[in-house]
Formats: sequence, C-alpha cells, structure tokens
Amino acid sequence: MLTTLERFQTTKSDAAEADGVSNEVLSSLINMAGRQRMLSQRIVFKAILALRHSDGALAIAQDTLRTFADSHAALTQGRDGLPGLFSPALREAFHGKENDKRDGSGTVAKKIADFIALASAALDAIARDSARAEDAVLALIASADPLLSDLHSVTAVYEQESRRIARLQKKEQQQLIDRIKSIAKEAHIVSFNGQIVASRTNVTGREFAVVAGVMTSVTRELEAVVSAFVKKTASA
Repeated sequence: MLTTLERFQTTKSDAAEADGVSNEVLSSLINMAGRQRMLSQRIVFKAILALRHSDGALAIAQDTLRTFADSHAALTQGRDGLPGLFSPALREAFHGKENDKRDGSGTVAKKIADFIALASAALDAIARDSARAEDAVLALIASADPLLSDLHSVTAVYEQESRRIARLQKKEQQQLIDRIKSIAKEAHIVSFNGQIVASRTNVTGREFAVVAGVMTSVTRELEAVVSAFVKKTASA
C-alpha cells in the first residue's frame, strides 16, 4: 500500500506546464485577446474622426490606445494574476519559433509594437494639427487590416490552449481516480487479511479486529467518494 501511496504523492501532473492557469484565468486571457481586435479597430476609427475634428474623438482614441498597449503588456508579460506567455504555443504565436533566425520584424509582437507606434504618431500629429497628420492616419489605416488577422490568429491560439489544458486536466483527474482506486483496493486487501489474522488470535486479536473493521469502513467511504467524483466529472 505504501508504494502506491508514494506513487500518488510523487507523480507529477501532465499539465505541470499550466500550473496556476485556472479556467477563470484562461477565460480572462481569451476575452482580453479577443478584445484587442475591437480596440485596434476603435483606435483607427476614432483617429479618422479626430482628423476630421470630431468632438472628443482624439481623447477616446488616446484612451483606447493606452488600453490596447496595457492589455498587450498584460498578455505577453503577465500582470494582476495573469501568467503572461505560459506555453510554447503562445510564445511562438507572438514571437515566432525559438529557432527562427530572423530579426523578429515579421512577428506578431513586432507588428503590434509597430501599430502602437503608428497610432501614437498619428494621434500626436492630430493633436499638434500637423501637416503630416493625414499621412500618419493613412499609414495607421494600412496597418490595421493585416494586424486584425494576426490578432484573430493569436486569439485562436489562446482558445486552442484552453482546450488542450482542459484535456490534460481531464486526463489528470482520471489518473487521480485510478490511483485512489488502487489505494482503496490495497487497503481493502490489508483489512481483509487483518480480519483473518484477528480471527485466529485471542484478546489482542479482538482488538486488532476492531482496527481492521475501521479500515474496512474507511475503504468503503473512500470507494463511495471515488464513485461520486467519477459521476460528477462525467456529467461536467
């Protein structure tokens, strides 16, 4: 029984890579990644309106840009309970493959940084009423559609990671159930053998029989807990 218990205590989770990434955190990451698409389009739209001197458009565009940049930092670097790029798939989605020899100019992370720089320059030019404001806005518009596609791809990776982790968690739950069943089986055998030994002895044996009976009761309770857990996870 001890050997099985030791295996239960020391075996590492298949989902160790995702430790600390709860379903709630994953949902927040997916929502934030998806929101980046909307924010990027809002920045461009408000920049166009600001160029036409629409009241309040410049302030909204500036505020939206700050939110976009802050969200990008939270997604990639982690903050307020968010884990950053916690898996190889996410790191590759933003920064390309680790063995990629390019300078990073074509990566999603670089495109996002360029978009932020273009938006900042365009809004600054509008605020100063610069003669180059229109050209700056046009450059921002040109970068928006390709970026939107990249942001959509990043969101898809977050969703894939969520499904992957869910599968690992389900597998982990099944392994836990199997280990508990194995412990319960061995405990049942020990209890049964103890009752046999107790029946062959005298006073001490009767005391030992009480212990064996308690073990049997505990084993049955453990089996009931496992059964209830299996039903709960199956219906989830």
